[in-house]
Amino acid sequence: MKKLGIISGSGDLPFLLAESAVNHGMLPIVVQVTRDLSPKLGQIANQIHSIGIGQIRKIIKLFLDSGVDEVSIIGKIEKSILLNPLQLDTAAIRILSQLPNKGDRAIMKAAINYFERKGVKIIDQTRYLKNLLPAAGVLTKRKPTGSQWQDIKYGIELARQVAGVDIGQTVVVKNMIPIAIEAIEGTDSTIERGGALGGKGIVVAKAAAPDHDFRIDVPTVGEQTLKLLHQAEGSVLAFEAGRAFLLNGDHLSQTADQLKISLVAVS
Repeated sequence: MKKLGIISGSGDLPFLLAESAVNHGMLPIVVQVTRDLSPKLGQIANQIHSIGIGQIRKIIKLFLDSGVDEVSIIGKIEKSILLNPLQLDTAAIRILSQLPNKGDRAIMKAAINYFERKGVKIIDQTRYLKNLLPAAGVLTKRKPTGSQWQDIKYGIELARQVAGVDIGQTVVVKNMIPIAIEAIEGTDSTIERGGALGGKGIVVAKAAAPDHDFRIDVPTVGEQTLKLLHQAEGSVLAFEAGRAFLLNGDHLSQTADQLKISLVAVS
């Protein structure tokens, strides 16, 4: 049986990938690198190993010894963990020390290159999860207003530029004014800060860099993002069609309509 290695962060994506692997006749072998383990993951994967994300040599040895063919790195991994040198092995320290900058993409790409030099192939996260990539369009009954469409277009382009310089993927805008830009704090904190600064009617846009490597990550929209936007009195959540995961899409669209938020997949 073909084996799929999963380096699992938190959230639902590792479970969804493991489920898809089983449906494709593969055996998922999971390395859990965060403290938060999806309860559903244990129901479908009988091989789950807890290893810190900075223990690169140990992770590689496990996969090679297990005969894993391919590996996907998926789920939320807090970048702040890299600020604690006690959690890093010599391979991780060497990778970080050789980087000209410590942006998310730079770190992950260097780690992926190291994995592949050691014989562990890292695959695109979307390979077995293409059903989570929405087509372009408004995904709710509630349509954006004319001014909101302007903010959507501006916000997506701004988010692409921010992602292009490896800072973050999420921006908050209002009336064509940048309100908050994601950095190390993550999407949730960016939305909270944007709501506090921009007030009612903010637009949240999430995008990847034009040359984004989808082995590293895929921008993801889920219920938590929607709830935070509602708490911030936001009006629109926009993301790239075919380049972002939409978790539980039908339910999310219904919830967005109830919260009077427009969900928009932008081409």
